[in-house]
Amino acid sequence: MNESKISVRYAKALILSSKNQKVLDPVRRDMELLLSTLSEVPELLRLLESPIVEPGKKLEIMNAVFSGKMEPLSLSFFRLAILNKREGYLPGMARMYIDLFKQEKGIKLASLITAVPIGKEIRYVMVSTIKKIHHTEIELAEKVDKEIIGGFILQVEDQLLDASITGQLKRIRKNLIDRSFEKH
Repeated sequence: MNESKISVRYAKALILSSKNQKVLDPVRRDMELLLSTLSEVPELLRLLESPIVEPGKKLEIMNAVFSGKMEPLSLSFFRLAILNKREGYLPGMARMYIDLFKQEKGIKLASLITAVPIGKEIRYVMVSTIKKIHHTEIELAEKVDKEIIGGFILQVEDQLLDASITGQLKRIRKNLIDRSFEKH
């Protein structure tokens, strides 16, 4: 069985359990905490993936790191994954849970690229406008790219709005080239 099938299967089971126990949001935060911890402490992931370390020791370490910081359901989920020798898939399971959570809650992802960082007010206006247009919650990822010179590039799922100066210059250039070919 490949990694994605395992991650999907376990994440779906966790979503169902967290819905039944009414802890969808807290378990999402737990999965985000797991991912950030594994990113900040890569030794923990190497320990989890190690076939030499006994499952009992892995459970002990995971409990020491996360006990009191996570829902009991999340800790039980880690235990299940470790006992079934699926602990190396925990990052994929956590990412898949977050994706399923967003689907469940109807949250759309939006990406905003600007030449300079935006302030809270502009961010609020952008998110509010996108929410009104799409009639759903929005999760906005921001990126600064000086190459766009000014303006912004906004992507909401498969829709792209390029209001950057670089984009405008490219369109002008294309129009000029197209017109020069039309005359010849």
